Amino acid sequence: MELIYKNNYGKAEYDAGTKTLRTQYIGIAHKEHIIDLLRKVIDFAENGKIKHMIANLTLMNGTFTGALDFFESEFYPHMIGNGLETYAMAVSNDVFTKFAATQLNKRIGGKLDWHVFPSLTDAEVWTKTQIEVLQNS
Repeated sequence: MELIYKNNYGKAEYDAGTKTLRTQYIGIAHKEHIIDLLRKVIDFAENGKIKHMIANLTLMNGTFTGALDFFESEFYPHMIGNGLETYAMAVSNDVFTKFAATQLNKRIGGKLDWHVFPSLTDAEVWTKTQIEVLQNS
C-alpha cells in the first residue's frame, strides 16, 4: 500500500495491484480537511491509475454536507473522467455522517457504481467482488 497523502484527519493509500485507492477519515468531519485530502487524490488520479475507491468513514463523526458541492462539481467528475469505476463508502453509526452519505449518494448515484455499507468489511468484500467481475468481463 502506497501512502498518497496524510493529514491530521485522514489519509489516502493506493494499492497498485488492484488499482484501489482507500481513504480513511478520523474524528469530527471538517469540510476543509476532507477537500484538502481529496485534492491530493485528484492530483494522483491524473494518470488514470485509480479504478476503485473505498472510503472508510467508520471513525468519522458529524456531517460533511458542506463538501457536497465539491464532490459533485469537482471530485467525482474528475475521478470518473480518469477511470474510476466503483466507489464503496463504509459509514459510522453517527446519524449525521449517515445523512451526509445519503445526500451524496442522491447526487452522485447513477454516475458510477457507488454504494454505502455499514462496515469496512462489507465495503471491502463488495469492492473485491466488483474487481473480479470487471476483470472477467
